[in-house]
Amino acid sequence: MTGFVVVYRGPTIAQARLGAVSADPTLIAAVAARLLEKPALTAQVPPDPAAAKLDGGRRQALSLIRREVEADHAPTN
Repeated sequence: MTGFVVVYRGPTIAQARLGAVSADPTLIAAVAARLLEKPALTAQVPPDPAAAKLDGGRRQALSLIRREVEADHAPTN
């Protein structure tokens, strides 16, 4: 599966314009790892059950993406 990272910039989301797109596997793995460093929404007290489920799925997807990219682009001996 191809992954990519997109950067938008603008004063608001509605006014944001595309700045860059990259399919560089090193960048994709780095972004996924960085996003996973953020605390899970379940760390909130009290946790919002719906937000916690969404966050859990997002974190699982990011973990999978990071593992796939690292496995596909690992140095071979």
